[in-house]
Amino acid sequence: MNGVPVARILGFEVRLHFTWVFIVAIVTITVAGRISSLQPDVAPLLPWAIGLAGSLGFMATVVAHELAHAVVARRDGTPGTIVVVHFIGSPNAVDVVASSARAEAQVALAGPAVSAVIGVVVSVAAYGAFAVAPVLGPVADVLLVIGVLDLLLAAVSLVPAFPLDGGRVVRAIGWAGKRDMRAGSRFAGSVGRWVGRILIIIAFASVLAAAQLGNDVVDGIMIGLIGWFLMAYAGSVDRWLMLDRLIEGVRVGEAMEPDFETVTPQLTLDTFAASILDGTVGPALPVVQEDAVVGIVGASQVRAVPKRKWASTRIADVMVGGDAMPVATPDEELTRVLEHLRVWQLDGLPVLDGSTLRGVVTKRSIAAIVHARATARGQVL
Repeated sequence: MNGVPVARILGFEVRLHFTWVFIVAIVTITVAGRISSLQPDVAPLLPWAIGLAGSLGFMATVVAHELAHAVVARRDGTPGTIVVVHFIGSPNAVDVVASSARAEAQVALAGPAVSAVIGVVVSVAAYGAFAVAPVLGPVADVLLVIGVLDLLLAAVSLVPAFPLDGGRVVRAIGWAGKRDMRAGSRFAGSVGRWVGRILIIIAFASVLAAAQLGNDVVDGIMIGLIGWFLMAYAGSVDRWLMLDRLIEGVRVGEAMEPDFETVTPQLTLDTFAASILDGTVGPALPVVQEDAVVGIVGASQVRAVPKRKWASTRIADVMVGGDAMPVATPDEELTRVLEHLRVWQLDGLPVLDGSTLRGVVTKRSIAAIVHARATARGQVL
């Protein structure tokens, strides 16, 4: 499951990635330790309360950061109702592409802009609260923690490397200059790789200097790890471009699975869950009622439900359906289907010719045609 659902805001289901458990703990411990060292006379539990409140408040502002991206992307025509909130950056940043270079830059900058505004407003409020009434010191401390973290988030997000927002800004610049999205993506990957190399050089110098002075080398090591991560992620740009080239011109009808099974909304998950998870019946099944396709259910939806609840959970409760349900047509380009699968967190889409169900296009069937085309071209995936 990609994140735990926590709220529905502006029409989006907001999910928190599990790493937030560690992030909240790290921020709380760090802030509490710093306050205790700077203000040793405060009550023992107050630094921990400030740290926890600050970390949870910061988490809420990161949700606002990601929602800003989602809202601007929706205005650009990107479908989807799910927002997965990571600490910083998105693993899908490379294959999330707006309709134009201008829109790409607008979507990328929306998050950092919101974080910067929140950071400034909350920091000013923190200083104002303390100036008006020193008794509000703990409240000011919480606000200051949130404000500083948001300003840092805005700055770090703009580092010109994927998966950070700055990587998308660089892609938009390259896209606009070369009038080609793929060229812009290659440019962004190259810039990100050099940013990683520079950070590793800085880290190496920092560690050497710290060792000579007898100081802590942890900061240098962390910078090096970040540089290595950005260099490694730059490789994902190359892989995505290779995938994009392999499926260029492929239609859904060529990649769909024509032999499939269907289920009805009234069935409970225990009747098919095991088969869908082990691949016996395919990773995604169309949900049909009275000869009409009303939804799609896949392995992702099944995994979101604890096994003990399979017998009491109907397909209608977990399927993706309704008027906004994404579907594919036999003549549609496969690249669009990949975008729908990513945005909607699905394992497959029903393929409709008018109202007639012709097949199912799934991640498995797409992987098969990608492998076949790569083999035919002598490429190694």
